[in-house]
Amino acid sequence: MQELFETKKLKITDIKFREDLYPRIEHNQQRAQDYAKNLEKLPPIEINQYNELIDGKHRLTAHLLNELEEIDCIITETKNEAEFFALAIRRNALHGVSFNERDRRKSAIKLYNGGIGFSKIEISEILSVSMRMINSYLGDIDKQIREDRKETIRKLYLRCHTAQEIADVVGLSKEAIEAETRLYVELEAGSKNTQTAHFQDNFKPPIYNIWSYGKTTNETEHHGQTEQQIVENLIYLYTDPFDIVVDPFGGGGSTLDVCEKRQRRCWISDRKPKAGLEDKIRLLDITKASDNFPKLNNRWSEVSLTYLDPPYWKQAENKYSSDPEDLANYPDSNDFHIAIAKIINGIAKKQSKGAIALIIQPTQWKSENKKFIDHVFEITKLIKAKNLILENRVSCPYSTEQYLPQMVSWAKENKKLLVLTRELIIWRFHDCSIA
Repeated sequence: MQELFETKKLKITDIKFREDLYPRIEHNQQRAQDYAKNLEKLPPIEINQYNELIDGKHRLTAHLLNELEEIDCIITETKNEAEFFALAIRRNALHGVSFNERDRRKSAIKLYNGGIGFSKIEISEILSVSMRMINSYLGDIDKQIREDRKETIRKLYLRCHTAQEIADVVGLSKEAIEAETRLYVELEAGSKNTQTAHFQDNFKPPIYNIWSYGKTTNETEHHGQTEQQIVENLIYLYTDPFDIVVDPFGGGGSTLDVCEKRQRRCWISDRKPKAGLEDKIRLLDITKASDNFPKLNNRWSEVSLTYLDPPYWKQAENKYSSDPEDLANYPDSNDFHIAIAKIINGIAKKQSKGAIALIIQPTQWKSENKKFIDHVFEITKLIKAKNLILENRVSCPYSTEQYLPQMVSWAKENKKLLVLTRELIIWRFHDCSIA
């Protein structure tokens, strides 16, 4: 291989990512976000003569998170896919997120049995592991492939992909996928304490309608993203294992993280999925029209929770985008209330059990003349669905750290109360046929 050490600046749109030749199983979004804060300290990414990415996916994502158009690249010529993949492994093993055992096993199998054809000794050197480990990785390749395939099926199932979509990815029939996923539900139904089976860690069940958290536990950062324990509480209260949770404002991905941890399926989308999460979060603007609601086909009967964490009017203005159709950028609060109510009423026509939950904060500081606008009061007046009843109104307070000293001084001088709470409104479905 011939290495060209000069650095070239290329358009990010020209960089090609080969997932089939990427040695890591999972993308680490937190690492990409950390990189995004220190772009000037990052080395160039490495590509081959066809602009295919050899090393630097997290650095590339960091540039996308900062909405940059160009990136520094080092170009290394590769003769074939075998050389490309081996080089990608070596580069990824030197820095960044450490390879885990699944990464090494996957790479070993591909190098040995995936049409690349390296010897065990060569694979040992490429992965920098002992021959004993290589033999364990390759001891029963068919078994390893089956286990990896099962893990892929389960992950895609939890991300609410259809049986046909999963079948297309793993190369099995739709019927085989349906049998595999049906087994998950049957095994869960046969276990004891099904409802709490996946809450056996340090989770504390909610008792009161004040949910206060001193420090966020979310794995990734996203503007306006709420504490994921709020989602955990809702999942605990209103869902069973493998029920579907819908989140149409899920740009940060925290709802998906919670659902995978608690063995719930999650249909998550956003009008602008965050860079690095495009393969997990569907592209959807739920405000556009009722026919633009999540495409769950015949699975709405399996939805037990819809979680709505929309951009807060004026408070998140231009934080997600400068688009006029962004909810936070609406010129009038009444239009914002109508749009949210339309979403809730529309979902109520499709969902039939469990709950719909909306979390939102009153607008005050950024409204005209700092007028207090109670979004919950205005939205609840517009909810017309007869199969919904108001279950509860939960207070989710912030810490005082969100206010600057000059804001506190204004409140004192004007004898005004600063808003420190978000409010979680929960509507529960009930059977309208029962009087």
